[in-house]
Amino acid sequence: MAEHPNVARIRQAYALLSAGDLPTVLEQFAPDIRFHVGGKGPMAGVQKGREGATAALVHGFELTGGTQSYDLRHVFADDEHAVVHVRETATRAADGKTLDVEEVHLFSFDDNGLIAEVWDIPADPQSHDDFFDGI
Repeated sequence: MAEHPNVARIRQAYALLSAGDLPTVLEQFAPDIRFHVGGKGPMAGVQKGREGATAALVHGFELTGGTQSYDLRHVFADDEHAVVHVRETATRAADGKTLDVEEVHLFSFDDNGLIAEVWDIPADPQSHDDFFDGI
């Protein structure tokens, strides 16, 4: 059975993100994307639009000095949604604290095939919060 095109789209987005190509990643996002960020820190809540998604992604890049990495374990997708199981690792630039957590990322696509919504769901929310919000 052939892989759904949205599986390839998601894999490409993660590869671009890992390569630091944020402008091309943002082209995969709907202009009115809703980026759900957990925790209690400065980026927590729903970041709206490409500007909000950019702020969330740049915050992670700056906090980690570019060490944030996603090892894709599984990607499942259809026309409307994608579920991604990843292992996220990073080292905080300011103090060397490390993160190593399994996560699920949920995506929804709009009618044009662009990513309309993203949810970041870590298996260990407390360690995730401590890492990203603990400064």
